[in-house]
Amino acid sequence: MYKYKFTIFTPTYNREYTLPKLYEDLKKQTYKDFEWLIVDDGSTDNTEELIFNFQKENILNIRYIKKKNGGKHTAINVGVKEAYGEFFFIVDSDDGLMPNSMDLVIQEWNKIDNKEEFCGVVGLCSKMEDGKTLGTEIPKEHLISHFAQLYYKFGVEGDKTIVFLTDILKQYPFPEREGIKFLPESVVWYEISKYYKVICINEPMIIREYLEDGLTKNILKKSALKGRALEYLYLTNQNTYPIKDFPYMWIKNYINLARYSLLSDSKYFKEINKFGDKLMYILCFPLGYYKYLKQRKFVKE
Repeated sequence: MYKYKFTIFTPTYNREYTLPKLYEDLKKQTYKDFEWLIVDDGSTDNTEELIFNFQKENILNIRYIKKKNGGKHTAINVGVKEAYGEFFFIVDSDDGLMPNSMDLVIQEWNKIDNKEEFCGVVGLCSKMEDGKTLGTEIPKEHLISHFAQLYYKFGVEGDKTIVFLTDILKQYPFPEREGIKFLPESVVWYEISKYYKVICINEPMIIREYLEDGLTKNILKKSALKGRALEYLYLTNQNTYPIKDFPYMWIKNYINLARYSLLSDSKYFKEINKFGDKLMYILCFPLGYYKYLKQRKFVKE
């Protein structure tokens, strides 16, 4: 049994200047059975003092954990392990949150009879600057789907809100490796998607903003590219995109493994587990090299 229905989880790094807005949004939530768990990934600003002041107000159930800097994926691992909520709702430190977001999750979840087949609830994200929906809505005929299908079969685009059952996330921790401080969520989210479905709602929950110091704006830094290369190694070894279901993504994995390995000076060929995957990597290497040549001038140190 969990103490709360939700853990609102916020990984943060030097975001003292954005957290007060999220705090205000959380105070406005119509659903009250939640904790706010902040995992500080080694901030050097005054985040700790800020959160202490929030806690002193005694309005929300707030827990704060500070750890050595290791990247968002390592912060998620800590958060999942420490969560007191049945649902794990990741809200980044530069995000906003619609007042009815948790109510929407509960409403959708209660519609499901065979809950053991589902891992969570998916909703939309809106832009902070104009309130417009990020990407596309989810087709009405596919509101119950496997998460990967939304993007690679049904043409859905853009960031989405995804709220997982904590028990399921505990079974799929992010792999951690020394020196890698960025690893995309696809390594875990799409792996879970092989075994569980989600129920979707075309309502915005998270309000998203992309800041200059955010991960999205720094995707071409060599440190981030190392994580992208590792992402495609894991996706290949896990067979996250089986050829019978996602032939395009199956091929793209090998191409991107070559491309990002070259862009980041990473060498992962020996870590490809299966002989067939190594052979496909070799066959796709020329396409990966071509993409590398087109992109290498944009790489930042």
